[in-house]
Amino acid sequence: MRRVVATAVVAAGLVLGSAGQAMAFSDSASVAIPGTGAVIQANAWNCNVYVDKCSFKTSSKGLKNGNAYTLDKVKNVATVIANGWQATISTSPSGTYVSEDTRKIAWTNTNSWISDISGIADPSGAFNTSVTTCSDASGFKSGSKAFASACANG
Repeated sequence: MRRVVATAVVAAGLVLGSAGQAMAFSDSASVAIPGTGAVIQANAWNCNVYVDKCSFKTSSKGLKNGNAYTLDKVKNVATVIANGWQATISTSPSGTYVSEDTRKIAWTNTNSWISDISGIADPSGAFNTSVTTCSDASGFKSGSKAFASACANG
């Protein structure tokens, strides 16, 4: 009986331990595109547990009534920041250098409902504690435009 209970406790611990690593930080925000009934939505995700590198993902979406809505132009700018003392960062795909601890990556689609970016952040520093990923979304349709921003703070 003891052996069965001990096995169950160990198995539960393994399941709970694995679940923590699968979780991520995320944020989302939507802003109406005037005259369309649609919104531009910004989404940002990044890992909450990492040893060496951290995955990130951002997206900009045109949505109307919760469904995909094609825009003339949809742009996504991902900003990835290493937080910590003397923090530095590199990203894959490589991003535009903003500062030692910040990179920006941009992608624009035309006649589409989505623009997304995903990659790997490689932070380093004396006391690097977390990664922040932000998404700046912009959407354009028939002369109307809107902007939304979201940040996942790890």
